[in-house]
Amino acid sequence: MLADFAAKFTKEEIPFKKLGNKFFLEDKNLEKIKLKQKEKYFGIFLGEEKEDTFIPSFVFLEWLAERSEEKVFVKDIGEIDFLYGKTLRSRHIDHVEGETKIGFLKLVQNIHGENLGYGKIIGDFTKTEQVIKPKLDRGLFLKREKKLKREEEKA
Repeated sequence: MLADFAAKFTKEEIPFKKLGNKFFLEDKNLEKIKLKQKEKYFGIFLGEEKEDTFIPSFVFLEWLAERSEEKVFVKDIGEIDFLYGKTLRSRHIDHVEGETKIGFLKLVQNIHGENLGYGKIIGDFTKTEQVIKPKLDRGLFLKREKKLKREEEKA
C-alpha cells in the first residue's frame, strides 16, 4: 500500500516496516539496539492504512517532495486556498512539474518549495477551471485548532 502510493511520485525504493496498520521508515541502527519489548514505533512515521486507503504523514510527503518531479507550485493566494481545503484553479498555479493528466496525484508546493500537502488533478491547467482537488493539506492543523477553540468556548 505504501509502495503503491510512493510509486505515484518516485521510482525510489523505500525501506519500511509495517506494524499493525502503521508504516515506519526502516532504520538498521534501531534494529540493532531495539529493546526486547513489543515495538510501539520503528523509526520515522510514514503513514497509516485506514479503510483500505494509505494516509501519508507530512514527514513522508516532505521526503517524497525531495525526490519527486510530480509537483505543482502555487502562488500566495493558491497557498492560502489550498491550506483551507479549497480546490485550486489555474490562476493559483505558478508552474507544474511532471505529468498534467487528469487523475494524477501532485505534491503541492508553495513558491519557496515548501510542501503543503498533495492533491489530485481534476482539470486542464491551461483553462481557468478547477485543476487540483486537495487530498491532504497542512491546513489540517489550523482547522483542528480552530475547531478545538470553538469547542472550548462552548464549554
